[in-house]
Amino acid sequence: MHGEKRRALLAVAWVTLTGCAAAAPQPDWTTVRDTLPSGTVRVTNVPRTDVSPTWTLVEELRVGTVEGAGPDAFAYLKGLVVLEDGRFAVLDSQAQELRVFGPDGAHVATHGRKGEGPGEFVDANGLMLGPRGHLWVPDARNGRMSVFDPEDGFVESFPFGDANFNSLWNGAIVAGSRIYRPSNRGNRRLLRVYDLAMTQVDSLPLPSDGPEDEEFDPESQPGAFYQEMGGGYMAYSIPFYPGEVSYFDTRGAVWSTRKGDPEYRIKRWQPGGDTTLVVETRRPPVPVPAVERDSVIDMMRQMLSNMGVGEWDWSRVPGIRPAVEDIFETAEGNLWIRTPSSGDGVLFDVYARDVPYVVRARIAPAG
Repeated sequence: MHGEKRRALLAVAWVTLTGCAAAAPQPDWTTVRDTLPSGTVRVTNVPRTDVSPTWTLVEELRVGTVEGAGPDAFAYLKGLVVLEDGRFAVLDSQAQELRVFGPDGAHVATHGRKGEGPGEFVDANGLMLGPRGHLWVPDARNGRMSVFDPEDGFVESFPFGDANFNSLWNGAIVAGSRIYRPSNRGNRRLLRVYDLAMTQVDSLPLPSDGPEDEEFDPESQPGAFYQEMGGGYMAYSIPFYPGEVSYFDTRGAVWSTRKGDPEYRIKRWQPGGDTTLVVETRRPPVPVPAVERDSVIDMMRQMLSNMGVGEWDWSRVPGIRPAVEDIFETAEGNLWIRTPSSGDGVLFDVYARDVPYVVRARIAPAG
């Protein structure tokens, strides 16, 4: 989505839950809890495959237009947060603007622009909601973290040498007092911990993809195609390959899947500490339709042809979708797990904070 500005606009939807007040755990969902020798609690869920979702998420508001150039014309969003009063803010990284909207979708304010001055951006690539309802925006190329009041605009900035150019920000504000930022150095993965002045106060080890003392080999990465290009190389992510999905909750724990594991298996762990919980939910795998898989491979074949290089091993493109697509927490403390759907709509499993199953939820197809 970099390059020429897209006219297709990204919509922001707010939803309600149909039937959530009366919802209760479904009787067709079996849960078994046991404790592993390590002390980790394992929760195994076995749902019936033919159980319909209990909650239906219904769109109430859509922001965005197909034509025009106003503040609701979005090009490439790299962040969205909701404020306590129902307002919400988005970061359009192509325009390098922070835009705030009211609960009714009306535009409230636009902050920032391309530049190097106070409150301006060069490579703003994320958005976080911080203390006092302020909006925090990392800008790798300007080397700083900028803070904005939703209405009044720029407040202050702190030097921050991140060097994560052009990528989507994956850090989080935890417990209102610390900022967590994962960092990769070959096979070595660290969690850098900052205070609210962007001073690093700790560095914690994260689970690594391989031995830390093993030299990183870009040619043998299971989730990417490798291609030598002149004096360098290109690594192209393999479609449908199960990458790691992770989420920092408000208490500082991490919920994550394991890279390369297509199963519905999530662990909760403390950075620098042990895994305290493993949740496994046994659902049948969702296949990638052959026409979709073939279309993706044809697109990559055309790309290789344009580059003048040979074929890749297309058998490495999986035929099933990863069982976990996203993890996030709501203001109520419920954990939502987005799962693949074999038809129209989007499906979620919803768990309470201590991980008893609550309901299956579905976003109805638009239209």
